[in-house]
Amino acid sequence: MSADAEIQTINTPSPLFGHRDILDRMFNSYQQNRLHHGWLLAGDEGIGKFRLAQQIAAWILSIKDTAAQPLFEDGDAPPHPLHIEVESEEARLVFGNAHPDLLLLQPEQDEKNKSGLIKAEQLRKLPAFFAHHAARSKWRVAIIDSLDVVNRAGMNAMLKTLEEPPANCLLLLLSSRPGQILPTIRSRCMTAHLSPLSAVDTSGVLATIWPDADKEALDLLAALSKGAPGRAVQLADANVLDMFEASCSLLSDERAKPADLIALAEKWAAGGARGRPLRQAASYLFPELLLLASFYQMGSNAIEQNSMAQIGFIERAARFLAIRHSPEQLADLHREFGKSYQMNERLYLDFAPIMTKFFFDLKRDLHSQSANR
Repeated sequence: MSADAEIQTINTPSPLFGHRDILDRMFNSYQQNRLHHGWLLAGDEGIGKFRLAQQIAAWILSIKDTAAQPLFEDGDAPPHPLHIEVESEEARLVFGNAHPDLLLLQPEQDEKNKSGLIKAEQLRKLPAFFAHHAARSKWRVAIIDSLDVVNRAGMNAMLKTLEEPPANCLLLLLSSRPGQILPTIRSRCMTAHLSPLSAVDTSGVLATIWPDADKEALDLLAALSKGAPGRAVQLADANVLDMFEASCSLLSDERAKPADLIALAEKWAAGGARGRPLRQAASYLFPELLLLASFYQMGSNAIEQNSMAQIGFIERAARFLAIRHSPEQLADLHREFGKSYQMNERLYLDFAPIMTKFFFDLKRDLHSQSANR
C-alpha cells in the first residue's frame, strides 16, 4: 500500500477529524469580536495541524464583508468553522492553495534547498501581503507550515507583522516543537495545544485516505502513528514498515550477525533529500521503541496506553532491550540517537555510521556490563 502524495485535492478535501475544541475557541473569540491576529497551532507531527489551519482559513475567508451593516445581524452570523461548505468556491480555492487572500509558506521543494528550511526571504513577504486590501473578503490569512523549519533570522522577519498587525489579518503558525520557538514569537500569539487523535478518529482518517486498503495494514499504521495519521502517511510513503519489522527482529535475535546489522543500517541511511523520509522515519520509530523498552524495564502502567505495545514484533524487541539495558542506559541511547540525527541533518553527514553504531549499542548488553563494574 502506498499513499498518494496528493491526498487532498481542490474538489475533495479530506474530512477534518478531531480538534473541535480549537474550532470552538476560535469561533467564540470571533463572535465576541476578540479573534486574535496570531495563533500558534502546536502539537505532535502528523496530528492534522495543517488540515486544521486549512479549515480555519476556509472558514474565515468565507465570511463576507458586511461593513455597511451590524456585524451580527440575525441570520448573518457566520457558520461554525466545522460546518463550512467545503464545496463552496472560497473553500475550494483555499484547499487548492489558489485563494488570493491566502498566503501559504512552506519549504521550497527543490534540490537547492538542502536545509529544508523556510527561508527568511519567504517570510519577508508577510508585511506586503497583509498590507494589500483583501481581494474576495475582508480577511487575509497566512499559514506558516511550519515554524520548526524557520531559523532565527526567519522568525525575526515575522516580528513586525506580529507586533503591528493590520486589521482583519490572521496568521496561523504551525509547530511540533513550540518550546524551540523564540519567546518573542510565542508571547505575541495565542497558543492552541492540539491533542493526538483518538484511535477511532485515526482509523477514520486512514480509511478516508486508503478506502480500499487492507484493514490489518491500516491497523498497523494506526498503532504506529499513535494518534497522528499524518505520520502514518509519512511511514507508508517512506515504505519502511517491512524494514522496521526486520530491524526489530534482528535486535531481538541473539544469533544476529554483525554483517546483517551493518547491511540493515545502510538501508536506513539513504542520503540527500530523497533519503530524508527514511531518516525521518528512523528518527521517530527507534526512539519510540526505546521508550517502550523503558516502560517494560520499569513495569510502567503506561504500557497499557501505548498502541505500539500491541504490535508483536515491536513488543518482542522492546522486551529484549528492557532485559539488556537499564532505564538510564535506554535514556542515554535515546538522547544520543536524537542528537546524532539532528547533527546529521544540519551537516548533511553520512547517516550509515550513526545507524550502525546505534544498532551495535542496542545489541550490546550494557546492563550486564554495568553490573560487572
